[in-house]
Amino acid sequence: MIEFIITILSFVGAFGFAGIWNPFELNNIWLILICYALVAIVLYLLLSVLFIGVSFLISLTINTKKEYEKQSRFYGVMFSLLLEFVLDFFRVKINVEGMDKIPKDKKFLFVSNHISIYDTFVQVAALRKFPMAFISKPENFKIPIGHRYMVRCRYMALDRENVRSGAIITKKASQMIASGDTNVGVYPEGTRNRTDETLIEFKPGCFKSAVWAKSPIVISVVHNTNMIKKNIPWKRTEVVMEILDVLEYEDFKDLSTAEIGEIVREK
Repeated sequence: MIEFIITILSFVGAFGFAGIWNPFELNNIWLILICYALVAIVLYLLLSVLFIGVSFLISLTINTKKEYEKQSRFYGVMFSLLLEFVLDFFRVKINVEGMDKIPKDKKFLFVSNHISIYDTFVQVAALRKFPMAFISKPENFKIPIGHRYMVRCRYMALDRENVRSGAIITKKASQMIASGDTNVGVYPEGTRNRTDETLIEFKPGCFKSAVWAKSPIVISVVHNTNMIKKNIPWKRTEVVMEILDVLEYEDFKDLSTAEIGEIVREK
């Protein structure tokens, strides 16, 4: 959306420039068109830099040393717009299917396959209407600008080598969902799938968050995000995010997390 707005403003600005002033007093229509195309490109770059600059300045208002107890809708939307802008800049087109399946009256645990570092970018951008806090690896909390928004949106850093850390994060995630503050996203595979297999082994402990919160589990899948890095910057990448199904608490309340994992994996 931001990239579209910037593009429109750039062309409007260029035509406005054309209507007010012909700086070179050109009579050749092709030279005039080239001149105003260059103006539009310059305006696009300036507006893009301005958006990034504003996003950065807003991020400076976030205290990264503080543990926030409530998610901010404002920072959440800003973060999703920032990620969407990055994807647009990388020429990524997102197609979303099954969005109507997502419950709007209750918070949920969001689970998905994981094939690219851009999976979260796509999902956060696509789920802008739903406040999201993802469980992520600690290294991601070093991303420039982005790490500040992650802190403010209550993203959780999970040390995969620390069992106690996993238990703490799972409990915290369940509390965030149960309180009605935010939805939580997690990748049951625990890490990116770099193999040729459709899915790697699940870490079923993550489903305890939904069990303890008595919340629905929204099952999603992303396609083709692993091509984004290969296609940048010359080729456009079309990715698909599908909402496959929603498991209500009644569907799994009597099951073990391993059994829940098998259902999710099968879907």
